[in-house]
Amino acid sequence: MLLCAAAPMFFAAPAHAACGPTETDFSVPSPLPAVPVTLALDDERVLLGKRGERVPTNGRLAWIDDSGDLMPHTWADKVDWSAYRAGNKVAGSAPTRLYFDADRRLCRIERYRPIRGKAVLDGGFTLAYDATGALKAYTEYGEAGASGDQPYQPTRRACVQRDAQGRLTAFIDDGCSLGSAGSTASATTGTAAGASRHYVRDASGGLLRVIDLASPGQPVAVQTLDAQGKPGPRYVLQSLGDFAPGGDTLAAYAAPPGKPSDRLFPVHRDALAALPVDVPDNPWRVVRIKDDVPLDDDMLSWDPDAQTVLAEGAQSTPGGAILTPAQQQAVWQAMGEHPWRVYFYRDPASRVMLLPAMPPEKWKACSDPANPAPDACAS
Repeated sequence: MLLCAAAPMFFAAPAHAACGPTETDFSVPSPLPAVPVTLALDDERVLLGKRGERVPTNGRLAWIDDSGDLMPHTWADKVDWSAYRAGNKVAGSAPTRLYFDADRRLCRIERYRPIRGKAVLDGGFTLAYDATGALKAYTEYGEAGASGDQPYQPTRRACVQRDAQGRLTAFIDDGCSLGSAGSTASATTGTAAGASRHYVRDASGGLLRVIDLASPGQPVAVQTLDAQGKPGPRYVLQSLGDFAPGGDTLAAYAAPPGKPSDRLFPVHRDALAALPVDVPDNPWRVVRIKDDVPLDDDMLSWDPDAQTVLAEGAQSTPGGAILTPAQQQAVWQAMGEHPWRVYFYRDPASRVMLLPAMPPEKWKACSDPANPAPDACAS
C-alpha cells in the first residue's frame, strides 16, 4: 500500500503554479525572477537537503532504476537551494540560475559557461506541473548548433502520467510526446520513443505489476506485487549477459535474487532433450544444489557433496548433452521445486544456472501495460 500512496506525492506542491509549458524557445528569457546559485550542475555531486540530509544529484531531473524502488526518483525538489544562492558580486557570473513560481515550485534551470569573461547560456531544463501541483513533464535543452532553427533544442523529453484519481500510471524517461495543449500523450499508444515504466492497477487502484519497456512494444522486465503491495516474482527478458547459444528469440524468466556469479540459461521444457555444449566429447552433468547451501555461496555450491546429480553423461555429442525423457522430467521438476539451484555443467570446469523459461504467450500477457488481469504472470 505504501507504493500506491507514494505516487501522488511525486513532486507534490500547492496548486495554481505558473510553470510551463516545457516545449518553448529556450533562448527567450523567463518572466520569473532569476535565482543565481554558485553550483555548476554539469557533474553529479551531493548537496544539502531541505531537512539537512545529503541529496545526490543526477544528470536527469527524474529517473527510474532497478534498485528496488519502483517509483521515479527526483533530487532538485529536495535541495535547500538557499544554501547555494550567489551573492550580488558574483551573481552575474553564476554557473546556474533557477526560476521559481509564486508557490516556490521550480520552473526552469539554466546552465551557463564562461566565455571571454562572460556567462553564456549553455542549456538547461523547463518543468511543468498538473492542476494538483504534481510534476507532469520536463524538457532538457542543449545548444542546437549552426543548423538548428533555434539556438537551443530539446535533448530529453520526460513526463509523468496519472489517472483521473492522480495515481501514477507511467513514467516516460525520454521521447514523451506533448499534445497541443501541453498534455502528455499516452505511452501505450506508441508516442513514447524511449524507455518507460508502466504501473498496472486493478479497478480499485491497487498496484498489480510494474513494467519496464526499453522502447514502445519492447518490454524487458516486470515486477509483480501481491494484494498487500509487497514485491513478488520479478520477470526479465533474457539479456546479452545470459547464456543463449544460437538463440535468435530471447526468453523471459523469473529472475533469481541478488546477482548470481554464474550465467543464466532460461530453457523451455522441450529444450531439455539436448542441452548445448561448447566442445563435444566432454563429460557433462545436471545437478541440484542442496537446500541447506546458501544461494550466494559460490564456493560450497561447487562441492560435489553439496550436489544431487539429476542427469549426467560420460561425453556429449555434436548435438549437445542428450537427456532421456526421465532425466528431462527430473530436471524440469527440480527447476520448478528448487528454483535457482539447478545447474548444467557443460564440462567439469564451467556451468550455467538452468531456469524455466516463460512461454511466449504468457510473457506477452504479463508484460502488456494494457492488461489489468491480476494473474497475467501466473504460471
